[in-house]
Amino acid sequence: MLLFIQSFIFLIFITVLFICIRLIPGINSTSLIATSEGVGWLYSEIGLIFGVFAAFTIQSQAKKWDDLISSIRKEVINLHRLFWLSNHLPSDVGKRLQLGIQEYLGLVMNEGWKNIDTGYRSSTLENSIHFLQEVVFDLPKTSPEYSSTAITIIKEIFESREERIFQSSKRTSLLLKATIYTGAIMMIILSYFIGVSNFWIDYIFTGSIAFLTTLIIMVIEDLEHPYRPGHWHVTQESYQTLLGEVSKNNLYKK
Repeated sequence: MLLFIQSFIFLIFITVLFICIRLIPGINSTSLIATSEGVGWLYSEIGLIFGVFAAFTIQSQAKKWDDLISSIRKEVINLHRLFWLSNHLPSDVGKRLQLGIQEYLGLVMNEGWKNIDTGYRSSTLENSIHFLQEVVFDLPKTSPEYSSTAITIIKEIFESREERIFQSSKRTSLLLKATIYTGAIMMIILSYFIGVSNFWIDYIFTGSIAFLTTLIIMVIEDLEHPYRPGHWHVTQESYQTLLGEVSKNNLYKK
């Protein structure tokens, strides 16, 4: 519904802009068509430059998205592995480890998620992950046969967590973003000054260029902010599922 409303507003905007520019004194279809032979190739060069920068930015953001999803997946998988391992440890140690996992997941979903896209590190969340680390490092005293496996798992949790924090706060450079936005504005505005003999064909092609350029910007913005609601949206679902499993297990043991 929101996309429909945005598309409708966009249609009204480009239509009003198209009519206003065509009504500017000295600018009419005849004069625009007369200059289009020389202007056309200049516009295509601008479009080529814009396309290269846009493609580079989208590819970079798409890679960031893939790396972010991969880091979250690895973090949750290894937390799950640590939870499974805890069931084979002495009851007191296993309980401490499960409570630590439960606390960490709860903090990530609540306190950590509020500022997750800025790379913010709260002291509470840092203490929680360090508590898990201390429990694992104490395992050689009680369960030496599991200590090597647990240390490998906690190491992978730390690495994937650091990757998640890094990718979450990663942003397109200001200069590149300014270049993309400038190119988009130029593509839209200059398209109104290239004339086509048929009014409706002129309107359709001009509107299509504006619409496509705007979509490219929307894709870049959507990819750059993965925690905002959109088509590329990171949710708490995997953390929530694991937290439910750990909480249910602890409740059952009580």
